[in-house]
This record gives sequence, structure tokens and C-alpha cells, in this order.
Amino acid sequence: MPPKKIEKIIQTEGKPDIIIRLAQVQDMRRIQMLYAEVYGASYPIPIIMDKALMRSAIENDDYYWMVAECEGRVIGSLVYELNLEYRNSKAFGAVVSLEFRKLDLAYTMMKLVLDDITKKKDLVDLVYATTRTANYAPQRLTENLGFIKLGIFPNTHKVQDNETHCLTAFFTDKALQMRRKNTRIIPEVEPFYEIVRRQIDLDKPQVKNVEGMYSDHKQKIPLLNFEAITAPAFVKNRYKKTKSNSFFGHIVMPFHEPNLILITPDQGTEVYLTYSTKDKYSVIVGGVTNEKSFAVVLESVAQKVSQMDMAYVEVIIDAYSPHIQRDALDARFIPSAYFPCAKRMGGKRYDCIVFSRTFDILDFRNVKIISLYKNFLKEYLKLWRENYIELVFKTEPK
Repeated sequence: MPPKKIEKIIQTEGKPDIIIRLAQVQDMRRIQMLYAEVYGASYPIPIIMDKALMRSAIENDDYYWMVAECEGRVIGSLVYELNLEYRNSKAFGAVVSLEFRKLDLAYTMMKLVLDDITKKKDLVDLVYATTRTANYAPQRLTENLGFIKLGIFPNTHKVQDNETHCLTAFFTDKALQMRRKNTRIIPEVEPFYEIVRRQIDLDKPQVKNVEGMYSDHKQKIPLLNFEAITAPAFVKNRYKKTKSNSFFGHIVMPFHEPNLILITPDQGTEVYLTYSTKDKYSVIVGGVTNEKSFAVVLESVAQKVSQMDMAYVEVIIDAYSPHIQRDALDARFIPSAYFPCAKRMGGKRYDCIVFSRTFDILDFRNVKIISLYKNFLKEYLKLWRENYIELVFKTEPK
């Protein structure tokens, strides 16, 4: 990887210059003070709160950690994580001190790195970000940088209150040229696809109305008897030696390292997840199984993580396997986002669909989202009602 070197000086009339640059280890304490100033002690991302993780990221070529500095004080911070093998990047953790927010520092930091990794050095084909919905500013920021709106994560994190996040991504021409077409999706996913299609040039999907073993809801989905292993080093090492099979070959979860295994006593099924007790968030990263029904696996995972006090669980499935998509919906994992080009295999990029299940009461009272995201939310709520409320009327005996 070419050496990283980004720096920009912003001159403000009558005030000290602001320097935007790559973070250094000696900035760590000041970076943490900035996040504490803005968010208090509630910020859920481990890399911000854990000094060892922060140091590793600052010193690692797979990260661009940008800071804005004024008179020795860190007043802005932003992180890009890169996966050079899959040519993906994730931008996160953007924060600016309140008194400096009219200077577009977050935009400048994001733009400097975006140009460097997609144009100057050609390191990645796409960059994605999740934006908070406490106000409109993060959504406008990514919109102004050319990011495409892809969907929402309803009630995805629980800090003081439930938080809904938005999913957005920047696609290079190369990413879209590598995209595998002829997607095969279930009808419930089509509205999400069409919202994305209005923003970028996608082909018309093949809509397959397939039925699963539990689609009629006449029989209860049986549960696997999962045990939980939460030893982080063991989970990490075991996952490195495990090749996902069966349904798990059709999922992806970028930039997540598992710290939990759910395993059956006969070891016939192992599911790897990332979970956080702080914000009650969990995502499925991969796994192996001899179970014939993905609906059984997902329902079993949902019940187990709920018992572990998780409020949310997510799985991202490719857009070419309608039977697996149907199994996810049968297990009441509701689609909420459509992510073109998310998965890179060989010389192709594959579209994916975000499915999630929440265990708390849906709460959108404090959500502020711009128009297209509202369309995603409407489609999500429609499916949520169909699968959690109206279902009882469909299964009522005559």
C-alpha cells in the first residue's frame, strides 16, 4: 500500500488555523476527550473507547484516522477502515466539537480520504457508512459527497434510547461495472430494490415468489438447542479456521470480527456473531450447519440472542438466492436495506439485502430522516405489520 499522507490547513478569518491531518498515537487522549464532550460516556464503538484498539488502528495501514486540530486541541475526528483484499471501505465515527460545526470539517475530512482511496491511490471500489438519525446533518453530509441511500437499520442500537441508523454508500464506476446482474429476489424485497434503482442505473430484477417450509405459519419453527461461547480469542481463532457452508455461503458481514459462537451440542451447527452487551446489538458473520432449513437456524439464533439480552440481530443475504431470503422472512427477519455490490467474489460484485429482527418495541419518536429514507422506513413498517400483527388474522381458523 502506498504511504498515507493527507494534510490540509483551513484558515479562518480572525481565528487560529485548523489543521486536518492523520491521527498520531499522542492524540489518543484528546480524541477520547472529544467523543466524551459530544456523546458523554455512551459512545458504543469499541475502537473509540478502548485505547489498545485505538492505538492499533492509528498505527495500521488498513485505517485512515483523521483529526482536525486547533491550537493543540482535537476538535474533529473521523475513521475510515479499509479491506484491501475485497476493496471495500467503511467510514464511521465522524464527530466535530459543537463550536466548530459551521466550518464543514466533517465534510472536508471525509472528502480528503474519499478522494485519496478511490481516485488518487485506487484502493477501494466502494465506501459505505451508517449515519445516526438524531438530526439531518449526517444524512446531508453523505448525500453531498455523492453517497447513495440504501436503507435503514431500525432500532439497531440501544444506548440511552433505541437508535435507528441509515445505510449509505459511495460507488465507483468500477464497482458498478463488476456488479453481477440478474438478481433473483422475493416480492417483499422489490420495493427496496426500486428505491435504490431510482438513484443508480440497475437492471430490472427477477422477482421470484417462492414458498418455504414454514411460509404458511401453520407449524411452529422448531428450535436448535444452542450453547454460547463468548471467549473472544477462541472465537476469533476458530472462525479463521472455519469455512462457511450451506446457507452461510450466501451471507456477508463486512468489517465485523466475531466474538460469539452459538453451537449445538452435537456441533452440527455453529453460528458466528458479533455482539455488544453495551448497545444490545448483534450480527451474524458466518457459520457451518447440517440443518436443512435456514428458517430454523435463524429462529434459533433469534431466540438465543434474545435470551442473552440482545435487542437486535441482523443478517445480510445475497440477492440471488430467493429461497434463503424467504427463509429469513419466515423467521421474521424483515428486509430494510438493499446494498448493491456489497460482496466481492473473484472478479464480480454481488448485491445483498439486509434483514433484521428487533426484540424491543419499535420506537421512531426521535428519528429525523430525509425523504428517501422515509420510503425505506414505510416499506419496512409495512412488512413488520404483515409479519407481526396481520399474520394472526391470516392464520385464524374458519
